[in-house]
Amino acid sequence: MENYLYFANNGNNDAAKDSIMKPASQLFGIMALSNTTTDIVFLPKDGTETTGDKITLTHTAGKFKEIADEFASLLNSARVNTNNFTVVADLNANLPANEGAISATGLSGVSALTITTDD
Repeated sequence: MENYLYFANNGNNDAAKDSIMKPASQLFGIMALSNTTTDIVFLPKDGTETTGDKITLTHTAGKFKEIADEFASLLNSARVNTNNFTVVADLNANLPANEGAISATGLSGVSALTITTDD
């Protein structure tokens, strides 16, 4: 069964590029852009685009390795009671308590994210 990765900015997630959910099978890679930013890149949706969707994370300085380790752990964790829905980064301050996967914030040390798509 496919695993889906969820990313969300702080706020109501009611505007374009506030949040995104991508199939884990479309993950292309993760790379450090600077001491405080990391890109998570996905394959193009239809195979004809030159670039895929990208999530740029802003995080604590010097923590790329920890971000990459946590991300790998989220990708490879047991899928018990999560409906194959993995929160990678959710910056919303008003997450519901005791609701399983939807109450998780995902990666630690992430303070902002930017979603870039061809849509």
